[in-house]
Order: sequence, then C-alpha cells, then structure tokens
Amino acid sequence: MADFWLSNKQALEIPLIGRQAFKVFFCFAFAYFISYSFRSVNAVLSPELINDLEISSGELGLLSSSYLIGFGLAQIPVGVLLDKYGPRITEISLMIFAVVGALLFYSADNFALLFAGRMLIGVGVSSCLMSALSGFRSWYPIDKQPQLTSAMLIFGTSGALFASAPVRIILPYIGWRGVFLSLAMICAASIVILYFFLPVKTPKEKPTIWISNSNKVKLLSWESYRPILTNPNYLRLLPVGAISLGGFIALQTLWLGPWLINVMHYTSEKSSQLIFWFNAVLLITYLINTFFLPKLQLIGVSTFSFLSWMTGISLVAQGAAFFLHGPLNIFWWGLYAVTSASFVLAQSLVITSFPISHSGRVSTTYNVAIFIGASLMQWGIGYFIDKGIEWGLAVPEAFTLSMGLYLIIQALGFTWLILAPKFLPQFYDSENVKAKL
Repeated sequence: MADFWLSNKQALEIPLIGRQAFKVFFCFAFAYFISYSFRSVNAVLSPELINDLEISSGELGLLSSSYLIGFGLAQIPVGVLLDKYGPRITEISLMIFAVVGALLFYSADNFALLFAGRMLIGVGVSSCLMSALSGFRSWYPIDKQPQLTSAMLIFGTSGALFASAPVRIILPYIGWRGVFLSLAMICAASIVILYFFLPVKTPKEKPTIWISNSNKVKLLSWESYRPILTNPNYLRLLPVGAISLGGFIALQTLWLGPWLINVMHYTSEKSSQLIFWFNAVLLITYLINTFFLPKLQLIGVSTFSFLSWMTGISLVAQGAAFFLHGPLNIFWWGLYAVTSASFVLAQSLVITSFPISHSGRVSTTYNVAIFIGASLMQWGIGYFIDKGIEWGLAVPEAFTLSMGLYLIIQALGFTWLILAPKFLPQFYDSENVKAKL
C-alpha cells in the first residue's frame, strides 16, 4: 500500500498504466459490484417481499423504483460534486448513505421506512458508475473509454449474479432482512477500499465553463447545462439511455423474476436460477465486448454503428421473448441479454463528445435520463399489469399487455435514433459531432 499511497501525494502520470491503473479500476469496479447487487436483489426477493408486506404488483414496482428515484434525484448534484471535488470524495461521501439506507431497510417494520431505506440506498450508490466514468475520462486514454465502460459492466453484472441464485440459496437461513444487513457490511468495506486506494488528486481542468464572450458561468446554472442538453449527440442517444437501457434495468432488476413465475409458471427457485443464467450471459457478453470493441474499430466498425445494430436486434429478441412462450423462450431472453449489453456504450459516446471539465455533469445528466426511464418503466410495467387484471385479463395476459406496450415505446425510440439525421439535418454522425463550448 505504501508505494501507492506515495503516488497519491505526487503528480499522477497520465494516462495511468500498470499497477496503478489496475488499482484505480478495481476500486471503482468493486463499488459498482455493490451498487448492482443493491439494484438487482429485489428481483429474487420479490416473492418474500410480497408475502411479508402484503403488497400488490404496483406497490412492489413503486418500492423497487424508490431506489431509482433516489438514484435519479442525486445525479445533478453528483455531477457538480464530481467536477468540483473529483471521484474520491464524491463516491466515499455518498456511499455512507447506502450503508445507512441498507440498515434502515433491514430494520424497517412498515412500507414508509422500507421506501425511505431503499431511496437512501439509491442516493448512496448514485455515483458509483459516474465516478468511474469521470475518473476514466481524466486518467485513461480516450480511445479506451468504451472498453473501460464495458469492463465496469462485467463487475456490475457480477453483482447482479451475486444477487440472484446465491442470494436465493442463503435466503432461507438469513431472510431478506439478513441479505440487506450483509450488503450494508460489504458496502462499508467498499468505502474503506475507496478511501485508501483512489488517488487523492484529480488532474483535470478547472470546473468552469468559458463561453464566447469570455464571461465565466456558474457551475450549477442553465448556461452550464445548456450545451449538454442541446447537444446533438446527447439528444440523439437519449432514447437508448432512457428507454432501452432504462427499461432493461427495470426488467433485469425486478420484472424478469415475476414474469418467469407468472407467465412461464416456474417456481421461485427455478426463476432465480434462470435470472442467474440471464446475468451470466450478460457478463460473458460484456467480457467479449471489452476485448473485441477495439478490434471492431480497427476494421472500420464504429461504436455507434455497433450500438445501433444491437439496439435493433434487441427489439426482435424481446418481441420473441414476450410473445413466444415455447421451448425456445429462454433462448430469446438470452439473445436479449447479449444485445442489451451494448446499451451502456451510449454513455461513453456521449461523454467523449465533451471536454474533461464537463465529464461529471455530462455523465450524470445522461444518467438522470436513464434512471428516470428505468423508474417509469419499472412502475409502469407493474401499473399496466394491475390494470390488465382489472380489465378482466388473466395474469399472464396482463403481463403480455404490459410488456407489449413497453416494446412499442422502444420501437419509437429506435426510430428516432436511426432517422433523427434525416428529419433534423443538424443531427449528424454521433462520433463526429463535438460539443462547442
């Protein structure tokens, strides 16, 4: 530890290489592992939560989305904190809230406290990926950004794997409350790792914006965010984040489990096993993307083109998974896992369109859209399931109705991604347009 501790006090050599690059990456990756475990665990715990708390599908969606609400509300402040104080202080400070939230969820005896605890968890882990992306933008070569983003998702998906079959195995022994107590302890350990091994100093531009008349703009103001929110890259890729990735989060972290139980009629144990394999396929795909994305770029396949193709194929995979309930159903869910692994690349495409001084605000502003979308989809799927039942549909048909509506929304978002340059000429190739600040 001593040699690394000294490096914190000295000027960092940019870009990071060797042991120091690995240590910094591992700090971020372990914290993201915890974040994704918190995010995904309700998909496995949903039967116990429904039975113990006597809640409906809509209420379960609302409880689970409280994480996303807290996560989303924290994003704008997180962006400002990242650009002002750097990833280390920001991530450590916020993860304390995650520990408090997990302990509150563990000890809560009513819905309001459970909701508050899960919202605090969302606030606490809200900077885990964004701190990493901000640090990567400052400390690693720009051509490595998509590869590093995919590598982070390997650890995130490992957290989802941990929150599936392994949690189901230990659940009879410690209960769902014990699961959250254990996650609180692991989260505390992550804070210690971040404190000792992340670089103290962040070698980046000063957190201000300079506009054409040379007047300095406040960090938290409309003029600070206007170049981000009106940038062609940001707007063109917005549906991928808010609808495709947001909806994927809603399915992966909650509704896949109830869908397997209520539509395919699997047991809770079988459902948790299938969720484990779904996340395993996702993990393997992230590994493949990490190693092969640079090779695709060498042969002329851009990250944007790859993302567009995968987003389109995912619509086909979901349509088959939602409506074809035969023996190949699991194959279609697996194909959805493979194609959805590309959605996160939209974040790196957006971030690299802006200078380093904007990395925190850009990453978190885009993440706001993702988690607003995830929260709305998570709640909306449950809402239309309940509505379908009210309208006289059987539970499986109500699920099919809700999933079908989500698929239509995705198709509209994909149409915007592909056709935006034709309808609005100022929208040109996402990898060529750069922010003019």
